[in-house]
Amino acid sequence: MTLAGLRVNAATLCAILCVAGMPWTAHAQGGYPSRPVRVIVPSVAGGGLDALARVVAQSLNEKLGVPFVVDNRPGAGGAIGIESAAHAAADGYTLLIISATHAATSTLQGKGRYDLRRDFAPIAWATTQPYVVNVNSRVPARTLSELIALAKAGPDTVSYGSPGSGSAQHLAGVLLTHMSGARFFHVPYKGGAQVLNDTIAGQIQMSFTNYLVCRPHIQSGRLRALAVTTLKRSKAIPDLPAISELLPGYDADNWYGFIAPAKTPASVLDRLHREITAILNAPEVKQRLVAEASEVVNVTRAEFGRHVADEIVKWDDMMRKSGIAGH
Repeated sequence: MTLAGLRVNAATLCAILCVAGMPWTAHAQGGYPSRPVRVIVPSVAGGGLDALARVVAQSLNEKLGVPFVVDNRPGAGGAIGIESAAHAAADGYTLLIISATHAATSTLQGKGRYDLRRDFAPIAWATTQPYVVNVNSRVPARTLSELIALAKAGPDTVSYGSPGSGSAQHLAGVLLTHMSGARFFHVPYKGGAQVLNDTIAGQIQMSFTNYLVCRPHIQSGRLRALAVTTLKRSKAIPDLPAISELLPGYDADNWYGFIAPAKTPASVLDRLHREITAILNAPEVKQRLVAEASEVVNVTRAEFGRHVADEIVKWDDMMRKSGIAGH
C-alpha cells in the first residue's frame, strides 16, 4: 500500500474519538503529551501531504500512547488551516504540516493573517520529492532541451498547468521560463487532478506532477517524462535527468515539514523532532517513501527553520520579478 493510499477508516476514527474522551492521568504524570494532539493539514484528505501526516500521526499515537488526530482544514490555498494553527495555543497540542507551496505563497496568502517565520516554530523537515516534467505523448520533444527549443521557436505555444497561481508547480514553470529564456504559457486550474487529465488529453502540453501520480501514465505511454525538478536526480527514477543538468542551479523541489505555533516550549519541539525523525527513518517507512521518489531529510530544527525562511524569500523574489498578481 502506498502512502497516498493510506486512510483512517471509520472504525479507527471512532476508536480515536472514543479514546480522546478518556482521562490521561498516567500520561499527565510523565509530562508531554498528556492528552490528544491535533495535527492540522491545510489541504483536503487524500493528497500526499495528508497521507504523510496520517502515517506520522498514527506512529506517534502508537509510540506515545496519546491520540494524534489529523484535522483537514483546506481552503484559500492552505491559508485557512495555517491561520487556524497560528492562533492555537502554543502548548504542543496543535501541530501543522506544510509543503513547499505554503512557504512559496505565504507572502500572498498570509497577508494580514499569519507569517510563517514569525508565528511558527520549526519541528522537522520531513521529506523532499521532485516534480516530474511531463509532456503529452504527441508533443514532439523527447528531451528537455528539445522542449525549450519548441517554446523558444513559438513563445506561449507550449502551455503548462498548475493547481493555481502561486502554487509550487506554477513557480516551477516560472523558474524554468526565467532560467531557460523560453516563454511557457501558464494555465491555472482548481486542482492537480484536472491538470494531469488535461495533459494526458492534450489540452495542455506540459505539467509538473508528483511521481506517484504520473507514474502509471508514463508507464502506459500516455505521458512522456523529461526531467525532475530537484537539484539532483531522484533515487527512484535515476535515469531521468535533473533540470539542473541543463540549467545549473535550477531547484524547485516539493517538500513537507512539521511546525508548531511560536513559543511552543523548546523541550516539546525537541521531543517531537526526535520522534518524527525516528518514524521517518524506520526501514518500512523509508523504503515506502523512496519507492515514491520521496527522500527523508535529516536536519536540525534550526536548519529546517532557515530552509523555510530561504524558500519564502526565494519564491517571493521570483514572483515579484515575474509580475505575479499581488506583488
